[in-house]
Amino acid sequence: MEGISLFDLPRQSSPLSFNHPNSVADHQHARLSLPMNGVHTAPAFNTLRQTQRSDTVPPLPDAEANPLYSPVEIGDLIRTNPEDVLVLDLRVYQQYAASRVKGALNLCIPTTLLKRPAYNVQRLADTFTSDHDRCVFERWATCSHIVVYDSNSSLTKDAIAPLNVLKKFKSEGWKGNGWIVKGGFLAFSKLVPDLVDSGPVTSGQGASTQSLSISASGKETLAVAGGCAMPAEKSAANPFFGNIRQNMDLLDGVGQMPIKQPANMTSTTERQLPRWLKQASAKNDQGKVVSERFLKIERYEQKRMQEALSAKVSYGTPRSERPSKIQVAGIEKGSKNRYNNIFPYDHSRVKLQNVPQGSCDYINASHIKAELSNRHYIATQAPIPATFDDFWRVVWEQDVRVIVMLTAESEGGQVKCHKYWTPGVYGSLKLKQLSEKRIVLQEKKPSTKSPQTTSRPSLGARRSTTANITMEDDNSAAKSTSIVVRHLALSNSSQPFQPLREITQIHYSDWPDLGTPASPSELLALVEQVNKCVRKSSAQDAGDVVREGQRPLLVHCSAGCGRTGTFCTIDSVIDMLKRQQLSDKHGHPDKMDVDSGDDWLSRDDTDLVAKTVDDFRHQRLSMVQNLRQFVLCYESVLQWLVSRSNEPQPQKRPSMADSRRSYQGSYEMRG
Repeated sequence: MEGISLFDLPRQSSPLSFNHPNSVADHQHARLSLPMNGVHTAPAFNTLRQTQRSDTVPPLPDAEANPLYSPVEIGDLIRTNPEDVLVLDLRVYQQYAASRVKGALNLCIPTTLLKRPAYNVQRLADTFTSDHDRCVFERWATCSHIVVYDSNSSLTKDAIAPLNVLKKFKSEGWKGNGWIVKGGFLAFSKLVPDLVDSGPVTSGQGASTQSLSISASGKETLAVAGGCAMPAEKSAANPFFGNIRQNMDLLDGVGQMPIKQPANMTSTTERQLPRWLKQASAKNDQGKVVSERFLKIERYEQKRMQEALSAKVSYGTPRSERPSKIQVAGIEKGSKNRYNNIFPYDHSRVKLQNVPQGSCDYINASHIKAELSNRHYIATQAPIPATFDDFWRVVWEQDVRVIVMLTAESEGGQVKCHKYWTPGVYGSLKLKQLSEKRIVLQEKKPSTKSPQTTSRPSLGARRSTTANITMEDDNSAAKSTSIVVRHLALSNSSQPFQPLREITQIHYSDWPDLGTPASPSELLALVEQVNKCVRKSSAQDAGDVVREGQRPLLVHCSAGCGRTGTFCTIDSVIDMLKRQQLSDKHGHPDKMDVDSGDDWLSRDDTDLVAKTVDDFRHQRLSMVQNLRQFVLCYESVLQWLVSRSNEPQPQKRPSMADSRRSYQGSYEMRG
């Protein structure tokens, strides 16, 4: 025991009875003083003792994976070794152009692309349009230090983009030191102001030699998306579009995925399907028709986006002229966007009301409505702390009573949604939580009954139609999924005579980002639960179609486009099918469509899913984000129709199926 150091001894009893001769160290103990020449210090570990549990525990993840350093320390590094340091600014270009670290290059790449292993350092270099900037960037292999920073990340879990950028260099075998500025540029500009450059960006200073502007003036001006110059006609790929399979990804199409048919669908049921759905779900087609329709939607959006950023957007100041084409808003509002590649369109964005002259009315949210449905949605990103006040302000100003949350709070170690429903004061609004409960989305085994012979599955008599539905024979009925329903109370101190408003939040957390739920039946059950809450808040009967002028339904996932668009599409198409069924039942269009001038109610060649997604894509970017989610829309609608056709129906007079008009090519997507 003579060679054991004081700090290697475990404490097994009270220190009062700890009588080891080394239990008390005086000021001459070797381990408590700096080593001198010729002085032998006690070993840190006794090589003869038994290995302790603490010796075998893996190192903490932040021991190496937390390279966040103070701005002062990084400032000293840049001053000392300016030629040996590569500085990368990951913010959007508008922020970079306003002010930046001296000598920094602007490298704003969507997080979706940064996460892809195939998106290597060479792909990063290809984003620079200036030869000088590319030359500076390509000396990374000889630099001993690479410094990256974003807007204001202070924690490792928030610095996703900087960490992924440094990972690209490490994957190429780079042995230098990676530095992330703690607190981002916001902290750096306050603590190291002498290294901040607020002058205009010139060629050779981290910018393109071409003009990068979102001004509408000048035909030669290139639009900017997230710091990257928009391509000219038929030019190379732009990283801004990585999240919606634009440019280079569309060269290979969107893939192909067959539509899964419900296990309880019979040949009789299949014959009753609308022609557009029968064609999409045909087994011998293997999803080819659906993939072609989705590719067409993607290509139209690609074309729109290549033109959408060429005009200037104003916030809080009305324009006298009407915009001639779609414009993207919010690119320069970095602190109000969760992601740097998902922005609302200016013509459909939700605007904060009664803002003072010159103030900002921006929030990353969009008004969404399909042409053939009366359902009105507000699709928004998951709120971030900087937008909590704005989020609840929108809920109050738009008279929202039901909120649908389609994401977990975190996924894969990344925060997908901050907890915006915590009771507290948000500006002039006060939020209280009244109750919270978990509800199981019940599922039952498929029915194999022969359906009634009807043109479309009948509407039925005020019964719940989708809460107990099962899809295909994948044993999904053996398990159940639950949702959390929170009842909240919202009051406004600036409107003291307005009564409290009860807000219902429905939280469905079993839907992974860019993925799908376990089965369409779960999603249909969720749609029905949401509709129950909507009907309760608007005193609407269970079997009714959505009436015009109802309050908007606020829906969000993380970015507010993929899962949000899928949910809204399924809900809207079900409403359209209910209206068609009602038209068949009464033999004439319902009263909501007397003045509409359309005849879609009596036709079955209009692809309601594709048309709805195309409508939504004109109002918000990437609604229904990928082919898998697009296919899920068809599978869910198919399951809904089959399940309703298998329900026993009351006797009714013959429908108008035989007299229904049918027209080829009725659905044409807008460009």
